[in-house]
Amino acid sequence: MIRRIQGGGYVAEIDTEHGANCISLRHTGYGAEILRERPAGVGHDRLDNPFLYGMPILFPVNRISGGVFSFEGRTYRFPINEPATGCHLHGLLHGMPFAVSEQADNRLCAVFRADAEHPYLGVPHAFEICIEYLLAEEGLTQRIEVVNRSDAAMPCLLGFHTTFRVPFVEGSAPDAISVRADVSEEYERNMENYLPTGRRVPFDPLSSAIRDGSFCPIGVPASRHYRALRDGRMEICDAEKRLKIVYLNDEKLAFRLIYNGTADGYICMEPQTSLANSPNAPIPREEAGFFVIPPEESAVFTSKIYIERF
Repeated sequence: MIRRIQGGGYVAEIDTEHGANCISLRHTGYGAEILRERPAGVGHDRLDNPFLYGMPILFPVNRISGGVFSFEGRTYRFPINEPATGCHLHGLLHGMPFAVSEQADNRLCAVFRADAEHPYLGVPHAFEICIEYLLAEEGLTQRIEVVNRSDAAMPCLLGFHTTFRVPFVEGSAPDAISVRADVSEEYERNMENYLPTGRRVPFDPLSSAIRDGSFCPIGVPASRHYRALRDGRMEICDAEKRLKIVYLNDEKLAFRLIYNGTADGYICMEPQTSLANSPNAPIPREEAGFFVIPPEESAVFTSKIYIERF
């Protein structure tokens, strides 16, 4: 079911049957279509790639080599859903139903629960994930709480494949769009399986343009993996309309993947807790951001999207 909320000049639609994904975010005053939306009449199950619309949840985020890792004597095993790389990719939570727990004009909360009777993939823990969306003049606030309901520490490999439409205002020239991201380090990946090699590499002209805010995401393909700097602020600027989309993320979402496919109409700015393949990465797990929630505790992650004039 698609739920609609509005407030502060923003209107959002959330698909609670498929990961509580915010599939549409618009600003009525600016005529802005902020997120990349599904084609008209095309449901989640008929999309060419469900990760490239809205802001789908990734759990576990990114790729896990061989679909398996060990932690505290337990084996976590996930299906190989990307045979070409031999990896498990992004989990299945983006396609699963969430129960709406609260809804008001400008706010919606939805929750997913897993336990021994209703397990989720290869996660040997009972847990809950609650996603809250709130609209106000300050924009969209997304609050995610992950609750470990088990008696053992639980890895929390979380991310969002947030996909923005570019240009985001009808009629803007593609060359008026630029992207900036506060990133501090780039992690080299083996581009045959997209897994980190363990090397951090100097910024080349493309990464420098992303950091400096001169990268035009239309016509130039990009797929880069970074550590965030500070709050990892990301921006999409329209120099013609003098409008800017701002995306802020909790510092616990300490890594970024920036990707724009064939560079013809969208850019993904993906906040995530950890480096790709963090449980098996060729660097220490702590450096790779392998995030853990203690027994019977929770972690909260907050993100914000808004649009402003400049």
